Amino acid sequence: MKKLFKFFVILLILVGVAIGAAMYFTSDLKTTANNFFTAIKKGNYNQAEQYLSTNFKQATTMDQLKRAFPYTRFKKYESCSFSTRVANADGTGKLKGKIKFTDGSVMPVEIALVKENDTWKIDHINLPRPGIIENPPVTKANPNPPTMQNLKPKTTNFIKLVKETMQKLGSAIASGYYSDFYNYTAPQLRSSVPIEKLAKAFSPFKSAPIDWKNVGNLSPVIQKKEKEQNGVVKLIGYFPSEPRKVGFDFEYYKNGDKWQLVGVYLRLQD
Repeated sequence: MKKLFKFFVILLILVGVAIGAAMYFTSDLKTTANNFFTAIKKGNYNQAEQYLSTNFKQATTMDQLKRAFPYTRFKKYESCSFSTRVANADGTGKLKGKIKFTDGSVMPVEIALVKENDTWKIDHINLPRPGIIENPPVTKANPNPPTMQNLKPKTTNFIKLVKETMQKLGSAIASGYYSDFYNYTAPQLRSSVPIEKLAKAFSPFKSAPIDWKNVGNLSPVIQKKEKEQNGVVKLIGYFPSEPRKVGFDFEYYKNGDKWQLVGVYLRLQD
């Protein structure tokens, strides 16, 4: 019985350490979110912009930011708390929880973050749309207005995306110059992998008997598509090149409305 009790005590300690470590390694995510909402509480939208990712700022004007987070509402901001706090090794993060206001009200919120220059930045914020959502009326001028039923997200053409990636990478391998391909990748990849390391990893492929400039023009075969919890989509397959196929594992993350490369791996196969 004493050994069993001792085992449970150790188990509880380990669980406590694990929870404490998780809270510690994700504390910066919450700090970024709190700083963003606090800046809006003060009416300082220019300061709030400092906590947004490059992609967020490019896709959102200051007027849009003010409409999405009106001062009249967020001047009552009190605090934020999150039941889900995730920091991934690829430089992406996620927060899910609620915003608390001084008038006693709360608002659920989901926040996606990315690391830029070792600093967490907000890449996307999902807030609920309050009130009743009604479909717009049908008129002569607008006989087929968008409705909740026919508003469907666009299907991503992953074949086109994979070909584009291989065209960029193939050109880099053939020429030995990686600047264009490096700038094509997502900021999450560039912030963690220097261009010299990327070039060194793929330079051995140059000696392979492959027409690297033409590989990306072939039709790729995508054998497997995996979507991970952090939002990364992994595509595994090959290009039917001769005399050997070029196998690939490409990983993409959606920054704003654009899929960008966050992971890349090549292999030659028979």
